[in-house]
Amino acid sequence: MKLTDKIIVLPEKEKLPLAMDRGRAPEAVFLEIGFGNGEFLEALARNSPDAVFWGAEMSGACLVRALRRAGRRGLGNLFLVCADARFFLRECVPAASLDGIYMNFPCPWPKKKHARRRVSKGDFPSEIARTLKTGGFFELVTDEEWYGEEVRDALASCPGLAQEAREINPPRPVKTKYERKWLEMGKNIYMSRFVKPAPWGGERDDFIGRADDVHLCVPGRADLDFALRGLKNVEGRAQDGFWVYKRAYSSGEDARLIEVVSGDGAFEQKFFLQAIQRDEDILVKTSPYSTPFLTPAVRGAMEGLAERLREATSSR
Repeated sequence: MKLTDKIIVLPEKEKLPLAMDRGRAPEAVFLEIGFGNGEFLEALARNSPDAVFWGAEMSGACLVRALRRAGRRGLGNLFLVCADARFFLRECVPAASLDGIYMNFPCPWPKKKHARRRVSKGDFPSEIARTLKTGGFFELVTDEEWYGEEVRDALASCPGLAQEAREINPPRPVKTKYERKWLEMGKNIYMSRFVKPAPWGGERDDFIGRADDVHLCVPGRADLDFALRGLKNVEGRAQDGFWVYKRAYSSGEDARLIEVVSGDGAFEQKFFLQAIQRDEDILVKTSPYSTPFLTPAVRGAMEGLAERLREATSSR
């Protein structure tokens, strides 16, 4: 296996929570949330070869750029995931497994309609505290003072965290591209650093499972094209999630692929479901061409499709 194949981690294909040490005995484990072009993360991993570094990023283009950087440097202590950081922390990272979390110049989402996307909202502070080891730190750097204050207030409200430092234009051994740009323009950089002073928050036992482990069977036979007619743009909801069925495609005489878009809070996924007519039943499962996390919305989409097929079999 090539080094670059090991760098990209697909949590949806692994048992959760992840082994953040990757089976090693590292001196420390760190995570950067939103690593951009990967410059900061690469420098950290290169300077501390005995530690393990993770990066979580939503942008596929950024993931590719960071992967190329790591590959050129031969960094075997760096691992990357393409995922929403809030979801990644909550559903993939075990308690007390991180020595430090960096967050450099995240999007502040200044518009009111986008406020729910800010990391200051929801359970982000408690997930930071849960996943940090005792003595571990969270460091936020931003060029927006109001945003830094908002995140700082949210973190300060969490009993598992304590503010350690608050600085303007702090000296840092590694600077990001944006950091250099803003400093050259004469803008101030605001840094907040919180620590976890004592044990807080236990391990969870309700991590989501693998979507490809779930198979639903609908007894009977049905005309799949008839059953799926009118399904496009049909919506469903469950808990804090939603799903929308998109186009259906033929995948052989007795199989159909159904495109689905789902959302759980601010975490969105696009994937395909399969409906396969067998001798005595119809199998509903996720397609091997896509591997979504088994969130409530994904499970709801599977159950909704199965119910539609169940109605079609009973009407025959």
